[in-house]
Amino acid sequence: VMDFAPQEVSNHMFGGLSAGADRLTNAGQSGTPQLVAPGCYDLVDFVGWQAVPPQIEGRPTHAHNRLLSSAVLEPGERRAVAKSLCDKLSQAQAPVAFVLPNQGCNEWDRPGGELHDAEGLAAFCDEIRSLCPDTVALHELDCHINDAAFCDRVLEIFDGWMASGLVRATA
Repeated sequence: VMDFAPQEVSNHMFGGLSAGADRLTNAGQSGTPQLVAPGCYDLVDFVGWQAVPPQIEGRPTHAHNRLLSSAVLEPGERRAVAKSLCDKLSQAQAPVAFVLPNQGCNEWDRPGGELHDAEGLAAFCDEIRSLCPDTVALHELDCHINDAAFCDRVLEIFDGWMASGLVRATA
C-alpha cells in the first residue's frame, strides 16, 4: 500500500471529515507492506459550504475545491498527529517505510505559501523523529512532498522491495 495522504487521521482527531478511528491500521494489521508519507497531515477538512467547525474557527483556511475546505493545525496538535501516526504504524505486521519530507507536506505549506507554518512543521518532524517505532524505516528527506526528490526516493524504496521479493507484480 502506498499511502501518501493520511489526513483523515487528523480529521478524526480534530472533528473533520473522518474515515474512522482505524484509518492507517488495516493494511499493517493484514500483513501488507506500506509506504507512508504525511501528505496533508497538518490540515483538518470540513464541508466547504458549511460554517467552519467551532474547534478550528479563526485559523488559516484553504478552499481545496467547491466541496472541501481545510484549516491548519497548531504545532501542539501536529505533535499529537505525529504520535497517532507512529502509534498506528507500530501495529504493522509487515515492513513499513515512512517517508518524511521536512520541507512540507501539502502544496500550500511551502515557504511563502498561504498555509506555511515553519514552527508547526518543525514540531511535527521532531515528534516523528522522536516517536518513530524501531519497526518502521524512517526516510527523512530534505525536500517538499511535491518535489521530484520525494518521488525518486519512494520509487527507490518500492523498487528495492520488488527486487527483494517483498512485493511482487501480479498478472
